[in-house]
Amino acid sequence: MKRLLFYIIGLALCGLVVYALAYDRPLLVEFSPEPVPKAAPKIQVRIALYDWTENLEVKNAIRQFNETNPDHIEIVIVNLSADTYNDMLNMLMTSGQGPDVFSVDNSWLATYVNKGYLTNLTAYLGSADLNRFPEWARDYAHSPLFKGGVYFIPSSIETVRLIYNKQLFRSAGLDPEQPPVTFAEVKQAAARISRNGVGVNKYGFALAAGDSQDSLQTGLEMSNTYSGIYLYNYRTGRYDLSVYAPWLQLLLDMKAESSLYPGEALLKRDSALRQFADGNIGMMYATSKDYVKLQEYMPKDDWGVALPPVTSSASKGSGALMMIPHSPLAVNSSAPDQKAAVKVWKFLQSESFLNILFQQALALPVVDGITDLPGQVPGLGHFKEFYPTAEESIYPLSPQIMDQYDPNTVSIEPRDSGDRPRMQLYQQILSGGVNAGKGLRAESDRLNQMLDIAATGYSFKHEEYIYPDFNPRSPLKAESLESRLNAGQE
Repeated sequence: MKRLLFYIIGLALCGLVVYALAYDRPLLVEFSPEPVPKAAPKIQVRIALYDWTENLEVKNAIRQFNETNPDHIEIVIVNLSADTYNDMLNMLMTSGQGPDVFSVDNSWLATYVNKGYLTNLTAYLGSADLNRFPEWARDYAHSPLFKGGVYFIPSSIETVRLIYNKQLFRSAGLDPEQPPVTFAEVKQAAARISRNGVGVNKYGFALAAGDSQDSLQTGLEMSNTYSGIYLYNYRTGRYDLSVYAPWLQLLLDMKAESSLYPGEALLKRDSALRQFADGNIGMMYATSKDYVKLQEYMPKDDWGVALPPVTSSASKGSGALMMIPHSPLAVNSSAPDQKAAVKVWKFLQSESFLNILFQQALALPVVDGITDLPGQVPGLGHFKEFYPTAEESIYPLSPQIMDQYDPNTVSIEPRDSGDRPRMQLYQQILSGGVNAGKGLRAESDRLNQMLDIAATGYSFKHEEYIYPDFNPRSPLKAESLESRLNAGQE
């Protein structure tokens, strides 16, 4: 019986072998999966922002956009150092290698439009897009300076304040709830703080002139508008830098009295903010965009925020304190995919993205009522004191003549172009190398000569920058001479 069973099993095995050889195919059924469709290629859009990109929440928002947007757009960040951002951007744009979406310094906006660097966004913006922005922002963007197009719309602003160390005020016998209002009071308070801090390296005032644009343009030029003073006379259309002699003299006096933090010509913004946080500086100017860095350094003492001091008590409120649009975003007219670049521009201007900037205290948005919504105030003690007040305003653009950049010869080093000669003059005056009166007159003459030369060309109309009825208390209400001429009023 066992032998019979053995023969049956053997025959069955042989049959299986013969079957396999005869049909030459697998015994089990194979299932071929459906072909996987190829992923759509990514459309890269390169962006360059003056700041923000190092923040973790901003990086996460950009990463999420890259992963979820249905248009297969990938945002690629072009890292340009903040110290040389404008110079590097100018060189890239001139050589045709500029980023697709980027921040533009306000002083370069008209020049970039005239050179054809920026995309006219009018065709991409509907009424709903425009109505998100306040009237002043829409008017700013629609200025005749920009050839009747919309090349940007300011979505956030930057304000300037005097910050002061309350503990150093107390130690010097000063009232910590009564910050100085005039230049004379600043000088007096700085001297008392410094005298009290002898031997422990405490100084009454600091100027981070090593970052000239951040410190001199904000601390000097922006802050002095509260006294009704500005380097450009909007009524006459001429420059006069002599108006800054009192402020420069204030700094020279504090320096002579050893109440100015030493090495101001080389002192960088971040270093000054760190020294303030460590309790070694009594007073300094700061802007709303400085707030994050200051909080990062965790000030060890109680500190306060005030509007900038004025030349004298009589000049307080003679002009609205200048606030400026925070480096508006624009689209490169040479971007390979214009539609994709505009979509990225809209994403960076969206309520959700601006909310992130606000929550991180990186910006003060002027759209969608973000700063006014209950529960939206960041959990950062003093940030609300940088919010714009009724005493502040945007100002009309002043002329800016951009020096030519030759991509074949330009170096990577900062060049004497735009605002830099003026900033260097301020530094030379503070170092004692140039007489204030003589230097300010010479630079005023140079700037006015540049205006006269530019007026002989075709792309610059001086009348667009002249406002005969300009009132510094209401900077945006004046009408330009060009508008009047066009309306036949002159």
